[in-house]
Amino acid sequence: MEPALRRRLIKMKTMCRGAVERLDAEKSEDRLQVLLHNQRYDFALKRISNEDTVLEIGTGAGFFSRILAEHCQSYTGIEIDSEACQETRRRVQGRGQVIQGDAQSLPFEDRSYSAAICLEVLEHLPDFRKAVKEIHRCLKPGGQGIISVPYRKHGGKNPLNRFHLYEPGERELVENFEAYFANVDASYQFFEETTVMTMARILRIRRFLGLASAYRDLSLGEPSALKKVKIGDRSEGMNFTLLLVVSNRRDIPQTP
Repeated sequence: MEPALRRRLIKMKTMCRGAVERLDAEKSEDRLQVLLHNQRYDFALKRISNEDTVLEIGTGAGFFSRILAEHCQSYTGIEIDSEACQETRRRVQGRGQVIQGDAQSLPFEDRSYSAAICLEVLEHLPDFRKAVKEIHRCLKPGGQGIISVPYRKHGGKNPLNRFHLYEPGERELVENFEAYFANVDASYQFFEETTVMTMARILRIRRFLGLASAYRDLSLGEPSALKKVKIGDRSEGMNFTLLLVVSNRRDIPQTP
């Protein structure tokens, strides 16, 4: 993603309380970020049944938590921020439990859940690998995990966002999950581009070719641009998010 667009998205998305970054899709006026979040929520929801026991890792302010709790057999959410926990409990309204805790050390028994959802969380952790291991530990045989992170070809720190401690690269994240799951399927959330647009963006000559307005419209959330934001099993433009669906957990002995 272009640095200028990334900076604008971060500025619009971030609401700071301590070391917290979150967006409330019900209250935000940022049309692009709301769309991005809602697309990821729909992606996850389509893979959840009313018979699932769901663990949501990182509830944020609970907008999606309320929807999840209404579409599964049982719901548990975990969130590290106390104020976000309170807001999520208010929204869930007794349809499940919300616990304050750390994604790197989940306070649940082995093989407790049939589905684990972890959207835009791993990049906030000191060690995302610990969370990957915990997702595996807490899933039942036959269970599945649904994960999303900001897209990066190669992992690293994001100098534009102090809340992202480390953003794993695409291959790095896939390989970490492949160590624990036999099936790891990747999808991409992207802004659809023509070949010329992609090349102009990579070469940074969009203004020269008169293409900059398309990206400005995207950052402003113009409806014509938002229609080109999609999720697919292959990227056809500028990537926002990498989404993984993991299943068929490997039987790996847990170490202390």
